[in-house]
Amino acid sequence: MTTTHRFIALIIIANLCAVSCARIISPTGGPEDEKGPELISSNPKAGETGYSGNTLIFSFDERVQARSLETDLVITPKPKGSFRSKITKNTVTLTFFEPFEDSTTYSINFANSIQDVTNNNPAIGIGISFSTGPYIDSLSIAGNVKNLYNQEPVENALVSLYQLQDSLDIIKGSASYYSKTDSLGNYTFQNLPSGSFRIYSVRDKNNNGIADTDKEQYGFYADTLELSNSLEGIDMTLQNLSTEDLRTVSARSFGTYYDITFNKAIEDFKILSGQELIYHPFSEEKIRFYNTSRTFEDTTQLIYSVKDSLNFTLVDTADFYFVESKLSKTNFTYQFTESSPGILDIDTLSIEFTKPVLTINADSLNFIRDSVNIISLDTSLFQWNEYRTEVKYPVTAETMFSTNSQSAIFDIRSAAFISVDLDSSKGQQKTITKLLAENTATISGTVTSSSNNVLVQLLDSRTLNVIKQSTEKNFTFPYIPAGRYQVRVIKDINGNGKWDIANILTNSVSEPAKFYFDDFYNTKIIEVRKNWEQTDVNVIF
Repeated sequence: MTTTHRFIALIIIANLCAVSCARIISPTGGPEDEKGPELISSNPKAGETGYSGNTLIFSFDERVQARSLETDLVITPKPKGSFRSKITKNTVTLTFFEPFEDSTTYSINFANSIQDVTNNNPAIGIGISFSTGPYIDSLSIAGNVKNLYNQEPVENALVSLYQLQDSLDIIKGSASYYSKTDSLGNYTFQNLPSGSFRIYSVRDKNNNGIADTDKEQYGFYADTLELSNSLEGIDMTLQNLSTEDLRTVSARSFGTYYDITFNKAIEDFKILSGQELIYHPFSEEKIRFYNTSRTFEDTTQLIYSVKDSLNFTLVDTADFYFVESKLSKTNFTYQFTESSPGILDIDTLSIEFTKPVLTINADSLNFIRDSVNIISLDTSLFQWNEYRTEVKYPVTAETMFSTNSQSAIFDIRSAAFISVDLDSSKGQQKTITKLLAENTATISGTVTSSSNNVLVQLLDSRTLNVIKQSTEKNFTFPYIPAGRYQVRVIKDINGNGKWDIANILTNSVSEPAKFYFDDFYNTKIIEVRKNWEQTDVNVIF
């Protein structure tokens, strides 16, 4: 190697060493930084009055970044126009394109939108209030938001406060004042002026500031809030109830059927004028008609009325007709609906069908008690619903089961049921067992309530589906399978035997509900096993 080559090699090695020595290495060891940024100054200052600018500047004790600032930042009352945000090292700048209102107190809350740049630790409780007038408003409103159906707190619900003179609500437009609930469902409005207000809440999934009642849960406080002193305990529950006007979406033939479809679930449907027709609710929003005359293309005007869950009634007409079609008919099937895992001493068997039943072949329906004892069903005891899509049949253990036998077979032969489409049911043998007390459990308790009428509901703990219901304050749910349950009590204030939920259009509130809660185990779940009796499921409400 020449002297020149040695010199070049030494330069390269020296440079590599210099680069290596200059490399910054993150410190290792020690506890991880879990502390969020802290606000060290702001312009305007917290509590400042007479502010006339349109830019807000917040300085933190470390470099910060923003996450979901546009959706999580809460500014009340809501300023006019929009704003631009800018982050430079440890400073957040908000520039508003419209001036703030005169003589108004504004509150800014960043929620969890400001974080440090190293570990994404959020700045907690960062916010200020300032006024464009000579003083800071000091009144407040606080409360809690729960889910109506499970009575659990709702986190991150939008709570909207409207001044009464705005003539707006959660359906018509966004509010000037708004807040968000925390993990316990609690919310607070601070630095409010005196006045009259209405308050609402919504799971605002699309962040548009209003309740889309056909797909979002919402709620409201029924009374107007006269704010001259700070208020607490302004609680609300969120529910599902579409306030859209009921309307017919379509009325047309589908295959060999004729369907009338509505924009929302319906409660009742009646034909006011037109020919006698067979129909049934094909879904919550659809009525399906069947061609029993087997004629096609003849148009008849049909006048009908339909009612929704708000008790709004729509009267409409349809030019009714059937067409020939190569589309396959819908399948004709049936299933047993069981309220218990077996038959009690006195019980009812229920069968649901996918289409209305036109005729029955009685000799194809039998109970097989054993190899020599076969009992035909008495079809005169069949109890059909109004659409002939469900039938109930009263039974007793004495007639169904042989001596010393704990089971029987419900034998449904092929073509036992003929549908309105003239297709036949398939054969099926259903084993029916005798329900023995030692294989089941019992849940019982007492409701102490000022309400004269209550509904006590036994719920599946996973789905919250109602399994059984009682109207007795001293209630008992016997013969239930081993499993996990909850008990919900509803004040049936109007005594109509059903749970009436809030209607924002009539400003009527939901009938109150409360769950049984086991204070010892800190749970709403009631778990029972076979041959188990759970007593003292007591609710004070």
